[in-house]
Amino acid sequence: MKKVGLYLIAFLVSISCNLSDDGVPCALPDGSSVDIIVQSMYIELVDANGTNLIANDTYPGLDISAEKDGFIIRPVVFDESQIPNLPKSVKDIIVLELLGPEGENTWVLKLNENENDTLAIDLKHGNADECGLFLLEVLSATYNGVQQNVEPFAVFDTDSKIDFKITVVK
Repeated sequence: MKKVGLYLIAFLVSISCNLSDDGVPCALPDGSSVDIIVQSMYIELVDANGTNLIANDTYPGLDISAEKDGFIIRPVVFDESQIPNLPKSVKDIIVLELLGPEGENTWVLKLNENENDTLAIDLKHGNADECGLFLLEVLSATYNGVQQNVEPFAVFDTDSKIDFKITVVK
């Protein structure tokens, strides 16, 4: 199932960029190419005291999966065994790549064998640049029917805040 998620991402990247006459994706005047922007939604699950429920193994991170439009994506929580020097800002947090048309996009998060949660994200596409690339805007997010506060987010302090984060109290 890991391969399904990777193939989906690779497919989206391959169709999302135009090639210039010399075969360079969206080449700039100096010949350099443009990176494909992938935006993410970060979801932190906490209890009423603010304790991270993945860090305390209420929901073991490696057991969590996500499903969207029939595609199952795993892993959605990463650790140092998968990514050496994992930034602390994303440790014990669910990471979903933002995909989908404008409007409501629904994810089902399987936290364990007996518990599935629903995340609905209302997306808006920004203006496309000359390469057809655009940034997504999250208009709203509901988790199990409860409206969430969506915050701009960056993994590193030096990054632009093009990603989004919600903190869900369970």
